[in-house]
Amino acid sequence: MEHLPIHLAEEALLAGPVQFRWMYPIERFLFTLKEYVRNRAHPEASIAKGYLMEECMTFCARYLDEVETKSNRPDRNYDGDNDFGRPLGKGIKIRLDGVTRAQAHSYVLMNTDAVTPFRNQHLQILAHQMPNRNSHYIQKLHNQTFHKWFKEYVQMERRTLNRVFSDEINTLADGPHEFGRRFKGYFINGFRFRTKKGENNKTTQNSGIMMDANTMNYASARDKNPQSGEERFYGVLTDVIQIRYTNDLKFILFKGDWINNRMGLKKVEFKFTLVNFNHLLYKNNIVGDEPFIFAQHARQVCYVQDPSDLGWHVVLHMTVRDLFDMYSKDSRRPTIVPQVELYERQHFDDTVYQNDEDVAWVREGVDGTEVDINEKENDVDMEECD
Repeated sequence: MEHLPIHLAEEALLAGPVQFRWMYPIERFLFTLKEYVRNRAHPEASIAKGYLMEECMTFCARYLDEVETKSNRPDRNYDGDNDFGRPLGKGIKIRLDGVTRAQAHSYVLMNTDAVTPFRNQHLQILAHQMPNRNSHYIQKLHNQTFHKWFKEYVQMERRTLNRVFSDEINTLADGPHEFGRRFKGYFINGFRFRTKKGENNKTTQNSGIMMDANTMNYASARDKNPQSGEERFYGVLTDVIQIRYTNDLKFILFKGDWINNRMGLKKVEFKFTLVNFNHLLYKNNIVGDEPFIFAQHARQVCYVQDPSDLGWHVVLHMTVRDLFDMYSKDSRRPTIVPQVELYERQHFDDTVYQNDEDVAWVREGVDGTEVDINEKENDVDMEECD
């Protein structure tokens, strides 16, 4: 096998691009024709009849609307062609415990644009009340108490000042319902996600999740100059829940075990990203934790154990089926584009040669080799004498 690269290079030099001479598509098509055989005594007739039936069904399927056929069948990971995706199964009704409900509600409030003015106001109030505290402590306290303050503030403004808020603000201030739904998996962004528990008896891995988020990075608890920027987080999907508010407002949230990037993430010299699940971001499951993300923000990754260090796993970024990652010069993020034919179809010359004299039997574009005819005739005479 060590000689294979040499032979492949020579083959490409002599024969040209592989798509013009590859037999693999032909072999696949011959396998399809072989499946048409129903009568082994007459295989040719079976193939002809099966091929004709296939062509007729394909032709008829183009005129059948709202009927699922082989040509318009949804993709394997069809997510409904919307931003909300679709669940895997019907799900079950659950009662949300106090911590889970508070964590999910806090994440929705922290990532809703309509609530941004209220978040800024709450941060200013905390900073004014505790001027001696650093920004790290104030931000942590803000994450733990904002959902309660937001509800009390909106109710007080409506009751005392008759202030009018939008329906979205009123709905979010009232909080989610006590009951929600739990799903074992979810289709979104072209991926099929499953919880870690749901793939125990499976050989495939669909629980790896990744997201990019704008966050404040603190070097320590005493850091007074945090750095704001985009950071990538890796984790494992542990739960998929749907929370409901009044006015039929719903959110699909992914709960995960997220890696602590300071201790559980590293990049090796070959530009591989490795993670360690012994260093998680949240371990105590308290109200201030943020284990939830919106389902539409999740991307799928796969984790492969590093054979040289069993505690670490290599991160493999997955792509949507039948799509390529095309990197743009103006952005470091990949742009997803559909698969296209990389090479144009080969157009053969329609010329039909009537006589053998019209066909060029000498290869063009290659230097010829001169042979002395006299020397060749002398060699033949010597062989006859022998």
